[in-house]
Amino acid sequence: MSEIRTDKGRRLLAALALDVGRPLSHELLAGRLWDEEPPPSAVASIYSHVSRIRRQLRMAAAAESPGSPREIPTIESRSHTYALRADTHLIDWHRFVDLSKNARQLADNGDDIQARTVLGRAEEIWRGEPLAGLPGGWAQSTRATMADQRLATTLLRVEIDLRLGRFGEVVPELTALREERPTDERVAAHLLVALHSAGRQAEALAVYPAVVRRLHADLGTGPGEVLTRLHERMLTGAPLTGPAGRNSAGHASVGHASAGPRPAPGPRGGAAPSPPPGRHMIGRRDDLRRLLGSTGDAVEQGGVVTVSAILGMAGVGKTTLALHAAHLMRGRFPEGYAHLNLGAHLVNRHPLTPSAVATALLRRLGVPATTVPIDSEELFALCAEVLATRRAVVVLDDAASAAQIRPLLPNAPASLVFVTSRRRLAELPGSRAVFLDILPVDDAVALFTSVVGRERADDRSRIVEIVDRCGLLPLAIEIAASRFKARPSWTLGHLAQRLSRKTGRLAEIRHDTESVARAFEMTYRSLPTEQQEAFRLLGVHPGPDIGLHAAAALFGRPVDETDHLLEALLHCHLVQEETPERYQLHDLIREYAHVLTHDEGGSEEAATALRRLLGFTLHAADRADRLIYPRRSRLPLPTLRQLPVAEGLLYDLDLDSNDSARKWLDTEQSGLIVLAGHARSTGHPEAAAWLAHVLAGHLDSQAYWSEAHELHQASAAYWRSMPNDRCEARALIDLGATLANASRYPAAQEALQRGLTLARADHDDDATAEALSLLGALHWYRSSLTEALALQEESLRIRRETGDLWNTARCLANIGILENSLGNQEKAMGAYETALPLARRLGNRTLELRILNNLGDLYLGIRDHSAARASFEQVLNLENGSMPHFELAVVRINLAASLPAPEQLERVLSLYRSALTTFRRTGSIRHESIALAGLGDALLTVGRAEEARDQLALAMELAKSVGAAREEVAALRGLGRCEHLLGAPDRAVAHLTEAVALAEQAEATEEATLAREALARLGSAAAE
Repeated sequence: MSEIRTDKGRRLLAALALDVGRPLSHELLAGRLWDEEPPPSAVASIYSHVSRIRRQLRMAAAAESPGSPREIPTIESRSHTYALRADTHLIDWHRFVDLSKNARQLADNGDDIQARTVLGRAEEIWRGEPLAGLPGGWAQSTRATMADQRLATTLLRVEIDLRLGRFGEVVPELTALREERPTDERVAAHLLVALHSAGRQAEALAVYPAVVRRLHADLGTGPGEVLTRLHERMLTGAPLTGPAGRNSAGHASVGHASAGPRPAPGPRGGAAPSPPPGRHMIGRRDDLRRLLGSTGDAVEQGGVVTVSAILGMAGVGKTTLALHAAHLMRGRFPEGYAHLNLGAHLVNRHPLTPSAVATALLRRLGVPATTVPIDSEELFALCAEVLATRRAVVVLDDAASAAQIRPLLPNAPASLVFVTSRRRLAELPGSRAVFLDILPVDDAVALFTSVVGRERADDRSRIVEIVDRCGLLPLAIEIAASRFKARPSWTLGHLAQRLSRKTGRLAEIRHDTESVARAFEMTYRSLPTEQQEAFRLLGVHPGPDIGLHAAAALFGRPVDETDHLLEALLHCHLVQEETPERYQLHDLIREYAHVLTHDEGGSEEAATALRRLLGFTLHAADRADRLIYPRRSRLPLPTLRQLPVAEGLLYDLDLDSNDSARKWLDTEQSGLIVLAGHARSTGHPEAAAWLAHVLAGHLDSQAYWSEAHELHQASAAYWRSMPNDRCEARALIDLGATLANASRYPAAQEALQRGLTLARADHDDDATAEALSLLGALHWYRSSLTEALALQEESLRIRRETGDLWNTARCLANIGILENSLGNQEKAMGAYETALPLARRLGNRTLELRILNNLGDLYLGIRDHSAARASFEQVLNLENGSMPHFELAVVRINLAASLPAPEQLERVLSLYRSALTTFRRTGSIRHESIALAGLGDALLTVGRAEEARDQLALAMELAKSVGAAREEVAALRGLGRCEHLLGAPDRAVAHLTEAVALAEQAEATEEATLAREALARLGSAAAE
């Protein structure tokens, strides 16, 4: 396995080797490799791994000498299965098992000396932890099974040593085993005999009471007959021959029940199940239906009832649901009840071993202690027999792993078994998993109310705030409610205020000895060191979720290793995975991780992780930006001190195409914005400023103007404080573009004008031309068309002088828009006809489509609706994801304006309304005004004048609020027509007169002409 580098490949070979000779289905192998959650590509991935393993086996065969007698293993495939064909003696585990069986047979036949020799050979095979380093639930459960087998072998060797009189030699080993397994009566019995026989009477006398205490504390039961009898014989001075002696047939009697048939089980069942004190079952109807739905059907049909695994994070209500379900089903399963806490998260206690679970379960189900075996195999067989034949309800609470309970369960249980766990229990036979999530808001409010009483739950809005601050987690809600109930002077507002503090929320969710943090801590403490570190570091990430590669940067580990760590945290419900390879923390768990970062990891651990994350994110975003917007006007990203580049992660990220880059930016977008703000507040303002600049193109194209505004404003302030005029100019230009798109024209002009001044002083031609072009667009928005044209022409001159063809085409397209607005259609057409071939030659589809949209707008202006409609339809047919949503919305309102409203009214209205949703979401007031005016005009053409007037009045107010004169004129024209149709000629004349004056002032020739024509028609109608 040392030659197989991937964990999946090593796990696959281990799975085949442990079942050597047995065909294993693709589905079974996928379950072992991906812990019952295989991806769609699992079979193809297994095939790839098998091919690599076969290649390694062939290489091993080639390295063998020609005369070697060893058989080289091969992997056979047939009928959707794979099987490893190999000599079992080549596989350590099978050699160990075979030697252990041989030794037991020798010992049973009385040959202790030879058995001891064989056991020595078996134990020599055992070197370190089996399947070392392999992650996942299957590997974990297999390790546990192997550990149980090794313990059985060890105890067999101890029995032989005791019979051979080696009492003192085995005491240290048995003492260590007892510390590991304090409730294992086999270990205790052997230790008692060894100590007593070695003359250490005081220590021997202390063994029994210590075991009794732990059995009562952990299992709620007492010791079995064998241990009790040994203790009594020691007290009376009788010989202690039981644990390691032989019965009349010569067989070892250790671990066996007394001779003769087992008595029939005694009383069946325990007390009726009920939720733990203080726990309230509120809601969970769908979860209960999933848990019991098929169970009820199976019971009615006399079928087999599967095991149900209730899984989820700490405090989500697993135990409450299990006990509630057990209570509901008690009538259908009347032959017994048992509720066991398996101790995965008991403070200062190890989880119960499978043997301890089986022993306690049998005793809770009324099996007499005298008939409960000590030998593991017999114990598990009896437990499985009871569960297979008795219709009882069993709740196995807080399981650590599937290995802890799998040996107890038969293939077809007649009992109803509920298992709860914070871990995802893989390979639990016949189980049905029910994953619990946080509560819906209404159920959370009901839970809080049920605890505090309706008298004090008198403000639903405050309770909603409280339960939201509790993360909708049942345990947190109950604790907060109990604390509130115990403080009669508190108001709901006071509790909400305490829970709303920026830090210390976890400390507030406590009552008496209970706290949410304590529940999280028990899960955290059960993790290995590297998983604890990974969990802490997730608290450093400020975003809503994190991807695999960003987590690898945060952890400072390779991607494969990070994948395993995240899988382990997912397995124990410390992280959630809503979409593939996107991980997030529940709010309260995030706060707990953040606390741990400072309390245990230290500030340097967090700072180093943040620097790794920033370095990776900044360079990944830079690479994505250059792929999507290769010609965007921007500065090159410098090498920043203290921020590692993480080239290996960037290479593994596969940002190698426009599509992959866009997908990455879209996925990471919200986290990138939050990270930039977090970097600024944690001592990395330069990284935040560069991240804002790198993201400018994407945020602009996707119309995230509110978020971009904050980033660029902070960036400009930072560069000004340095000072760095070149970088400040770029930040101001980015800021101005954002403000202009958001219809904040005065602030946009101020930012762009200062950016232009700095760029000119720095002789930065690219930044100068970009600022001029953006200022030209801004003047167009505000209907200052002559100034706008002059600015665009100056920008065009610079672009041509520097040989920048792409920006030359952009400037020509902008000039075409302005010439069209000024009524110079021929000049506009000339600009478009020059720009369009340039865009096509450069292969820039987005720019090509923008020019086609502008051409359609020109056709609209000259009232060639057919040509306009063809242009707009062509854009929509060709765009194929290359245009941002905002620009597509602009194309849709243009298309709507070109359609005949009476004949295609529904399509027209749909296009306008769809675009309105986009404009309102992005905050573009000017475009919202255009869409509303178009919607009003469409309604007007079918005589719905009152509806039209409402839309047009709103359009006029919006246009006026941002100084968009041409859009205001268009709305006034429509209002004039509305008032005329509604019989208010005076108001109609007033609107149209105002429209003419405003259009002339704004040099909007086309709009002025249309307003005069409407006014003339109104006069003609009045004369008639």
